[in-house]
Amino acid sequence: MSDARVIFRIVLLAVAVTLVAVVASGQRQSSRRGKLKPSVAVQVSGSQCPPFDTVAVAEGMVSFAGYEKTLRATRETVFLSNLSPKEVARVVFRVTYYDAQGRQLHVARHDMYAPVPSGETRRLDFPTWDRQYTFYYVGSPRPRVPAIPYSVKIHPDTLVFVNER
Repeated sequence: MSDARVIFRIVLLAVAVTLVAVVASGQRQSSRRGKLKPSVAVQVSGSQCPPFDTVAVAEGMVSFAGYEKTLRATRETVFLSNLSPKEVARVVFRVTYYDAQGRQLHVARHDMYAPVPSGETRRLDFPTWDRQYTFYYVGSPRPRVPAIPYSVKIHPDTLVFVNER
């Protein structure tokens, strides 16, 4: 290869590197922000309060029924019945999993958007705790392959009600 071609390629490479550096520097942003000012606290009046009311669950406000999870399922299902006089907007609940001897296997906490009007029932779906697909719920059909049966207890922790104005 001639010397002119080598020099041409070197110059072309230098121009390309310079262009890349110029373009990259134009897109840079500083992650430091100077001269920050503290925010001012705002007094919220009663008419501006969010239309929700959060309460710890008392006995008989909601009930869970119809839990289901088969061996290869990626999701678990349960039905939530609202027995309270207000509409439920969110529910926080714990699912405790037990083996056949009654020993605790796992506890999962779920915080779900669940709009359930008073006196009605809705289905809730959530990801399964059994990521290796080795457990099946005792109320589900028994699988044809070896698997470990388990049972559950579901306890509601917190309810968020829709306030009616």
